[in-house]
Amino acid sequence: MKRVVNKLEKSKVEVVCDIDTKVWKEAQEKAFKKLASELEVQGFRKGKAPEAIARKHIEQGKILNEAINGLLQPTFDEVLREEKLSPFARPSVDVTKISDTDLQLKFHIVLQPDVVLGEYKGLGLEREKVSVSKAEVDKEIEKLLAQNASLVVSEEPAKMGDTVVIDFTGFVDGKEFEGGKAENYSLELGSHQFIPGFEEQLVGSKAGAEVEVNVKFPEQYVAELAGKDAMFKVKVHEVKSKVVPELNEELIKELNIPEVKDVEGLREHQKAHLKAHKEEHATGHLLDAIINKIVEGAKIELADEIVSEEVEGMKKNLEQQISQRGLTMDQYLQVTGQTIADVEKSMKADAEKNLRAVLVMEKIAEVEKITVTKEDIEKEFANIAEMYKMPVEQVKEILGKDMSRFGAELRQRRIQDFLLKENEKKASK
Repeated sequence: MKRVVNKLEKSKVEVVCDIDTKVWKEAQEKAFKKLASELEVQGFRKGKAPEAIARKHIEQGKILNEAINGLLQPTFDEVLREEKLSPFARPSVDVTKISDTDLQLKFHIVLQPDVVLGEYKGLGLEREKVSVSKAEVDKEIEKLLAQNASLVVSEEPAKMGDTVVIDFTGFVDGKEFEGGKAENYSLELGSHQFIPGFEEQLVGSKAGAEVEVNVKFPEQYVAELAGKDAMFKVKVHEVKSKVVPELNEELIKELNIPEVKDVEGLREHQKAHLKAHKEEHATGHLLDAIINKIVEGAKIELADEIVSEEVEGMKKNLEQQISQRGLTMDQYLQVTGQTIADVEKSMKADAEKNLRAVLVMEKIAEVEKITVTKEDIEKEFANIAEMYKMPVEQVKEILGKDMSRFGAELRQRRIQDFLLKENEKKASK
């Protein structure tokens, strides 16, 4: 196979391949046989029509298309192997010459972008100072108590914070609307699960009450309901009050938190938990600042194809998330007040930022020879086993199912550790 490689801008190459006539002829024959095996001709069993008859029923264009499809992947693989190319995005291909004897393919391949690093060590960026106040510990303990609260049926009128069990049916212009009906629905008043004004109108109701709730749907809502007045007929079955437990030794025992024996121990535990959480955030913010600084000083030419492919992946993820919430993309756009162009513009900016960050980190790993060996992975399994007091084999069974992914995550952490070590401003003694 003859081929010509033309280098283009932004780490792209164009490879023009002239397929050998013999190979092209064989591909056409193979394509014909495949199509003939699937052909149904009256008077013959499927795929059993004589060749002369089969050729009359199979268009030459179909044979050529089938033959091209059969050659694309092996030809592309040969190009990558022989020219030592590593694609970074999906390639495109054009048929630039075709006949019974000639086939010319032009592959458009986007390679990993060239990255020219600027300063990536000694940046001297400061970490956020972390502290935990008594008020923050108190709030954390309040949350813990609320999580362990119990709901008790109450005969008193419902108040904010109570949970009501209700049936409801919604009406717009006197007619029920789709999705506006439910039975035995548990609703915590003040949780803002429903549209503004709904929960407030149930305050003061008791078990057995029937309430008409009048609300207006927000302007940013699904098109059929946006901005419209609605009335809900609500039947209250139960009112449940939240009973928050007292902070005492008995509760400490029920919580069964390792190494926490008393109230003071719980306060220290919550304080340590808050501090660790804040330190994790501080590390993340510092790492982001370091990477952003390195990206600013680097030279990277991103091909449009790479960004477009990243955006498409982000759109698919968003569509899956929207679908899991029971919405369509159109409904999501209506609710958020965006257009698809707005979403794509935002995604494009995020995609470019993410790609540049990944590329500089990969370049730094290459320059600094940051790698992960099988021995490194084994050591990491052993460390995790020690940390969680588990057998190593059990850790491998849980985490080692996708070894390449585990290794990639370990390598990513090593790159991040390197960046933090080399760029965090050291505290003065």
